[in-house]
Amino acid sequence: MLRSSPIAPLAFSAAVLSSLSVMQPCLAATDAHLPPASSGTEQATPQTVSDDKVSFTASSISLGPGYVWGHGILHYRGVDYAITVSGGGAPGVGYSHLCAEGTITGLNSVDNFDSTFWAVSAEATAGQGSGVMALQNARGAEMHLDTSASGVRLAAEASRLRFRLTGPAKKPISSFSCKTQQHRA
Repeated sequence: MLRSSPIAPLAFSAAVLSSLSVMQPCLAATDAHLPPASSGTEQATPQTVSDDKVSFTASSISLGPGYVWGHGILHYRGVDYAITVSGGGAPGVGYSHLCAEGTITGLNSVDNFDSTFWAVSAEATAGQGSGVMALQNARGAEMHLDTSASGVRLAAEASRLRFRLTGPAKKPISSFSCKTQQHRA
């Protein structure tokens, strides 16, 4: 049986928070090269409270550097879009399957979603667990997600995840639920 010191989670959390403050300038500058959204899409002011939602599943495998891949649904202004996610982070070790659901704010256009999002996160999964995740892109969009994970993985990482729109979703976002594990976009 594994035992952990009551101080270990505090040290682990402090290390993740320290990494976040060190990474902030890098994260803001990384996607600065991305072009603005296409002019053919309706533009609006960013929202502070959003009915826009995102749900996805992803698998992650790490041995030092890691790779993430998955799919899901973006619900933006009443329309459901199929999405894919890929990318990675470091450092980590193990394999896990993640299901994430939450809101997205700051989208001026659906084109602003199709980009790279950054997150600094920590995961300690042995069996099943839950958590939260916040991601942000250089275009001002932010995702605030509730997550559930299964597998065996330990990571404290800066992740760079590329989200892509792949067309209309085959099923509505209401059919996607991390609780029932129905995840087909």
